[in-house]
Amino acid sequence: MKSKINSMPLGVFIGIVVPVLSILLAYIVKFQGEMTIQEFMDSLLIHRIYTKVMALGVYFGNIVFFFLFIKMDLLKAARGVLLATILYSFAIMIFRFGM
Repeated sequence: MKSKINSMPLGVFIGIVVPVLSILLAYIVKFQGEMTIQEFMDSLLIHRIYTKVMALGVYFGNIVFFFLFIKMDLLKAARGVLLATILYSFAIMIFRFGM
């Protein structure tokens, strides 16, 4: 069982999905009664804070799974989460600085 969980593709998948879910969770907890999801995304773009919200979702969301996988000795999965975090970081830099 441990060998199925301890894989880099699973870690990358978790590292890509968790930030999206954490941003969605932040919307549900804080803004669901005030605006729709489309208005939430539009307000992130209008106020130019989408990269900051994306970065918070990536770093705080993935750090939990990274350290959880390290603690459980699932190093390949932790490596996948780290790879997804690095890929998100490059995307954030491109959006933020327009490279």
